[in-house]
Amino acid sequence: MHAILEHFEKAAVVSAMEANIQESSALWGRALGAEFHDDAEVTWFVSGLPFELCNGVIRAQFAAENVEKSIDATLKLLSAQKVPMAWVISPSTRPTDLGRRLQGYGWTMDDEAPGMALDLFALDAQLSVPRGLTIERVDDGEALKHWMRTMVIGSDIPESAFTLLLEVYARHGFVRHTSVRYYLGWLKEEPVATSLLFLGGGVAGVYNVATLPHARGQGIGTAVTLAGLHEARTMGYRIGTLQSSPMGLNVYRRLGFQVYGTFSFFFWQRLTL
Repeated sequence: MHAILEHFEKAAVVSAMEANIQESSALWGRALGAEFHDDAEVTWFVSGLPFELCNGVIRAQFAAENVEKSIDATLKLLSAQKVPMAWVISPSTRPTDLGRRLQGYGWTMDDEAPGMALDLFALDAQLSVPRGLTIERVDDGEALKHWMRTMVIGSDIPESAFTLLLEVYARHGFVRHTSVRYYLGWLKEEPVATSLLFLGGGVAGVYNVATLPHARGQGIGTAVTLAGLHEARTMGYRIGTLQSSPMGLNVYRRLGFQVYGTFSFFFWQRLTL
């Protein structure tokens, strides 16, 4: 359990941001019933489900000696699982050119996202909500289903991902966790936006910000993002973090987020090396 981070020294913020991502990814893997591999150099999990975000590497710090051999051995272990994979490359990843090396093995870079942080004490005291929008905390299974479907559509994730999420829900039901909060934005009687708050690494991490296409451009995504950040502040958190998509970058800058590092996301879909 990390103490709440109270200052903005760059190395500390980046480390906390990485810990938040790694802890949230590990919690997701456990929710999927995944098997974990964790040693001094690398941490990865495999659920066996046929979707990249259900299997992957969440930490890699290969020692300089025998680095090529270590990477090759890890990739052979991963390919033997015969499922699609994701790999998060963060500022502390070693070697620093690991992304380029992965591409040489046939991995593709899906996205490169600025890792951003915000002083929660600088937020306006009142949350401004667009006209007609209500934001609720998801507290039951029916609301969670609305959240999952809205997030999948709003994020342009394949429909098959929603089916997988429903399978996970059918297996576990709605599970409350002290580190996780889901937010669902309703415009009149339609669910149109989502966000997720994960408390870990000493910071409040925002994930899964998504708005249905026809509801964009009204400040709805901003409002569901701020809902979680305001709640984190009331709980004593000082720093909010996220990894921005190109679409959201200017919005987050206007809120006061600043870039502290870069995160890259690589996918693997071939089943053999």
